[in-house]
Amino acid sequence: MGKAALIMVMGFSTALLMIGSNISKISNRAMDNYVHYYNSSMAHNVAAAGTNMAARALWENFAWQAGFDNKKFAGGTFNTTVTTAGTNQIRLTTISTFQGETATISVLLQPSSFSRFGYYSNIEGNIWWITGDTVWGPMHTQDNLRVSGEPVFMQRTTSLKSIIYDHGPPPRDNPKFLGGYETGVNVSLPSDLTPLLTAANNGGKVFNGPDSVYIEFQSNGNVKWKQGAASPWSVDPLSTFAPNGVIYANGTNVHVSGTISGRATLGAGGTTGNNKRGNIFIDDDIFYAHDPGAGSSTDLLGLVAENNILISDNSANNNNDVTIQASCFSRSGGFTAEDYGSRGVEGRIKLLGGIQQNKRGAVGTFDTDRHGDPYLKNGYLKNYLYDSRLMYDAPPFFPTTGNYEIISWFE
Repeated sequence: MGKAALIMVMGFSTALLMIGSNISKISNRAMDNYVHYYNSSMAHNVAAAGTNMAARALWENFAWQAGFDNKKFAGGTFNTTVTTAGTNQIRLTTISTFQGETATISVLLQPSSFSRFGYYSNIEGNIWWITGDTVWGPMHTQDNLRVSGEPVFMQRTTSLKSIIYDHGPPPRDNPKFLGGYETGVNVSLPSDLTPLLTAANNGGKVFNGPDSVYIEFQSNGNVKWKQGAASPWSVDPLSTFAPNGVIYANGTNVHVSGTISGRATLGAGGTTGNNKRGNIFIDDDIFYAHDPGAGSSTDLLGLVAENNILISDNSANNNNDVTIQASCFSRSGGFTAEDYGSRGVEGRIKLLGGIQQNKRGAVGTFDTDRHGDPYLKNGYLKNYLYDSRLMYDAPPFFPTTGNYEIISWFE
């Protein structure tokens, strides 16, 4: 009996010793895991702080390349490098250390292009967004945003100034900001188009005025062109005509039409306020050879005018719809229709891309019938769709906002 009791006591003691040992090991492992998790989290936080500091430095100075070397933060250290990652893209790489743990964050950025806006204006004037209006892409205005009724804004909407309601704030006027709305956001236009002209001089094509330039894109990748209305036409592959994709008419106007296969930005420069120079006239439809709405497409076109982009008042456009597949930027003018107040009733403007302009332009005039219902009196109706590819892509050397935007963030 005594021997059995002794064996039982020894068995319980051994079991308790084993349990105690396991508890100790588990406790130690738990502490080790806690310390590892804490140090790893701190290393990640230090890397994130370094990346944010670098992003802030880039926001303050677009050309910042210095990076950070062995910078101390929150008990750890980090190093940040700035490297070129592709055409107009840079990569921020931050490697941090905290108590023996390391973390890496890599961020790819590119200059924020005005082409990412489905709609942008510097001056809205006394034009209202009303019930039935839908803006499909990101929108910004440096002016007041005037709303009447229930216009719909599908993506993020911002303004430098405030909202002005026609009848009063919600629920009387109730705009639908499906991507959110923020006021006090400043996105100013560039002071000139010098970067685009520089790009055209270094791998693109430059025409000098005063004779107008005529460009007709062809679906086989060629460009049909001439300078001067009476001049003969020439034909060249876009890839050799303007290898970097930039075509610039300096001090003159451009007339454009056709079907583009490839990527290009067509610019027209002139003296600010001189409406006889620096304009782009859309003489007929502009299509992509590969329709992005029907599948994959890398075709992309930017129209960049110092003054206005105008739908020509000519036989090709009269009493017809006009298709424009491009992002359209007017630095000191607007997107408009030539003779919009006196030309006949036309069709619709079918735009796939975006419009960025100094002052919101008109494309037609309206009147009301005896019942008070509006109808088109002159010019065009509008059917504007956003090319979603422009959220992350841009035509070659399209004007930028002076800031970077994040394309990807890897941790």
